[in-house]
Order: sequence, then C-alpha cells, then structure tokens
Amino acid sequence: MRFGLLLTPLEWLWTAIGVILTILGTLTHLSFPAEMPWLGGYSFSLQIGGVLLTACLAGPVAAVYAQIVYLGLGLAGLQVFAQGGGWQYLYQPSFGYLLGFLPGAWVCGIIAFQQRDPKPSPSRRTRQRRLRLPASSETSFGNRALPPVGLQELGSGSLAALVLVHITGIVYLLATQPWDRQLLQWIQLYSGYTLPGQVIVASFVSVMALLLRRLLLF
Repeated sequence: MRFGLLLTPLEWLWTAIGVILTILGTLTHLSFPAEMPWLGGYSFSLQIGGVLLTACLAGPVAAVYAQIVYLGLGLAGLQVFAQGGGWQYLYQPSFGYLLGFLPGAWVCGIIAFQQRDPKPSPSRRTRQRRLRLPASSETSFGNRALPPVGLQELGSGSLAALVLVHITGIVYLLATQPWDRQLLQWIQLYSGYTLPGQVIVASFVSVMALLLRRLLLF
C-alpha cells in the first residue's frame, strides 16, 4: 500500500464506493427494541461504518479522498448529511465530527494495511548481516510469508478512528460555540449519545472487513 496523493484507477473506484457507502450509511438508522434492557429504544446511524469499511478495504489514500468528496458534495448543497447540506452546515455543531472523518479514515487505513514482520531469530539476523540483506528481505530469506492483518489490527484501527472523530468534533465545538451549558449538551449529544452505537458499528465493520479481505485475498 502506497501513501502518495495521486490516485490509481483502482483507488478512484474505491473512492466512489466509499462516498456511496458513507451516504447510504448516513441514511440508514437502526434501533433496538423498546423492551430490550439498557439499550431499549436506542437508535444510531451507520454513517461511520462507510468511513471505516472504506479505510479497511481500500487504504488511507482512497478513504480520505472519499470523505473529501463526501464533504464537498454536502457543502455544495446535496442533502447527504444527517441534517441536510449546504455551505451553512459549517455552522452546525456536528460539522466538526464530519471533519473528523478525514484523520479517522487516514489512521484506520494505515493500521489496516500495516505490515506485520515476523521477528527473526538471532541466528537469522546474523546471517542477514553477513549477506548484507535489507531488513525487508527477512521473510523471503527464511521462506516465511508476512502474516496478514487480522481482526485485532482492523478493530484497533476502527477504534482509533472513532477517537480521532470525537476529538476533532469536540475541538470544533470548543472553537466555534460559546462556552456555556449548551456546549456541554452538544458534547453529550454528539459524543456521549452516539458513541455506543458507533462502537457497535465499528465492531461489526471490523469483522466484515476481515471476511471481505480474506475473500479478496489480501
């Protein structure tokens, strides 16, 4: 996985898919049955799922570009945000959380495509130095393939993305809203209320991404 700014044709395709997934997730809401204990009546959207799934399958570059396009479409007036669209959405208290999709997608994509080199034994390190082989050649020299990224990495990448989304959202609120009781209510609404549903979505996306990566052979 490369980290340049110019997109390949495949990354353009993933960018389009990421935009579609984010829009569909924004429009899709799930609710727990009212009789369910603790979570009865709790509802949440799948918006963050589109961001995370794109990052886990396409990598950081396409995932970030997808969110740039998504934000551009919404600010241009298309009704793709949770509460509509248009440039005036910049003044919405929740807009900072949308901006958080950018660093969140980047970090999640990096973690999802990291290389996990197996630790070479001391004897292998000695042979590698004698032959003056680069460190990256250890796996091929020992005839050992790099282990694929697993559920732990995908899950940690998704959770790291959630942390960045909420940090960005809270910082945006602190920078644009008066520091009064209303500010605390905004934070409670957009971070306190939505976070449990987003954790559920992130967990589901991590499992789905793992299965899809195995089907796609990467």
